[in-house]
Amino acid sequence: MKRLFYSDTIPATLLRDYIYCPMIPWIKIFYRYEEPATESMLKASRETDANYKEKIAEKYKLPKPWRIEVYLYDKETGLSGVADIIAGEKRAVVAEIKRFKREKYQHQRIQLLIYAYLTNKLIAPVEKAILIHEEKITLEIEITKQHLETIEKTAKKLRETIEKEEPPTTNPDQRRCIACQYRRICPKTEK
Repeated sequence: MKRLFYSDTIPATLLRDYIYCPMIPWIKIFYRYEEPATESMLKASRETDANYKEKIAEKYKLPKPWRIEVYLYDKETGLSGVADIIAGEKRAVVAEIKRFKREKYQHQRIQLLIYAYLTNKLIAPVEKAILIHEEKITLEIEITKQHLETIEKTAKKLRETIEKEEPPTTNPDQRRCIACQYRRICPKTEK
């Protein structure tokens, strides 16, 4: 059975969640449950506007033209998201801007790679992707064909997962489950 989700788009954040644990997107769709926004998330969204992002592009001398807060949607995979900065014309640099630094940012790395995939497919070949925390480059990735293929393949697996009634088969990492916002309603968590 085909399960419709939003308008059949897959937000980048949902793919990011799927890579962390395949159960999270399934819970979000079937239980219509969302993790509440934290105070730091709300503060960051208020403070990280287009002017701030242009200031970052200027500071790091990213190639022009700069496209700020670009909505990207790929009909083939259904992936969608808003890239903070897409810089350059023939070869693009994708930047994800975060106001607050976190010790672990693997989920932000994944989101950055998703935006690189979308930009590569829809706008221009992506040369590199950068993650910026508190106005400092935290991560710089030279984008390879393997990065792009992995995102595309994983998006297809996610699509298959969210179109099924039954929860995905997972071997969850118990350390992740302990800290998970969804553990109280997860069908795989031992009660």
